[in-house]
Amino acid sequence: MNEEQKKDKNIAAIIAFIPFLGMLGIHHFYLGNGGTGLLYLLFCWFPLTWVAALVDGIQLLTRPQSEFDRRYNPHLYTRQYEQKTLSSHTNNVNVADEIYKLDLLFRKGIITFEEFEKRKAKLLD
Repeated sequence: MNEEQKKDKNIAAIIAFIPFLGMLGIHHFYLGNGGTGLLYLLFCWFPLTWVAALVDGIQLLTRPQSEFDRRYNPHLYTRQYEQKTLSSHTNNVNVADEIYKLDLLFRKGIITFEEFEKRKAKLLD
């Protein structure tokens, strides 16, 4: 799946709820968690994988959209953050606090160093 494509939590939950697909961990492959999906594949003959897939589906449905996007759609999450940062800057928000928030995103691996520098330059203009 292309990294720029939006992953939908409802589709992932539906895949998890379908018995055969959920047991095989297809929902994890859809979300980009290949390692976890591989574990589901290796242990798919155990009934516990079906229970785990049901739990995954429920967690996906109950997870807030912002948290889902932060985890599985980081490209969308950073765009939303960028819009909030720019609008906050026009409202005279403390620039040092905004740069600190950008630094946290960079350290967590959500944005690249180039993105960090670009956004920092916008804040300092």
